[in-house]
Amino acid sequence: MSKVSFFSKVIFSIFFLFSLNAQANLMSDCNATAAEINKSVPQKIDKVTTLLNSICTNDTGAVTLVYRNKLDVASGSVKQEQISSLKPGMINTLCTDPSLRVLINTFNVRYTYSDSSGRFIGQVDLNKKECR
Repeated sequence: MSKVSFFSKVIFSIFFLFSLNAQANLMSDCNATAAEINKSVPQKIDKVTTLLNSICTNDTGAVTLVYRNKLDVASGSVKQEQISSLKPGMINTLCTDPSLRVLINTFNVRYTYSDSSGRFIGQVDLNKKECR
């Protein structure tokens, strides 16, 4: 093995280990954020929406803070398209409120919605690239 090849492998290994450590730290920070949010759930958000809890996932190498919401609506009365229509307002809020901007700069954010029977309706995924 040449010295260049050996050093390339060493550098790659170090970079990979730092990357894993950074990802673990992000997940730890996300879990701490979710735990703080979960101290005040369930929480009524509006007339039909209740925040049930929050969790963290590691989707495709990105840490995501997930807000799990229940809508007080009949099964089948709300579709993914209606959930998706909320996205522009969510982007505006997350990207312009300084305290929330820190959140979206750190983690991806997902809002999931289920109906009153617990049946999944849809979700909205957000990340910092959507902030202009």
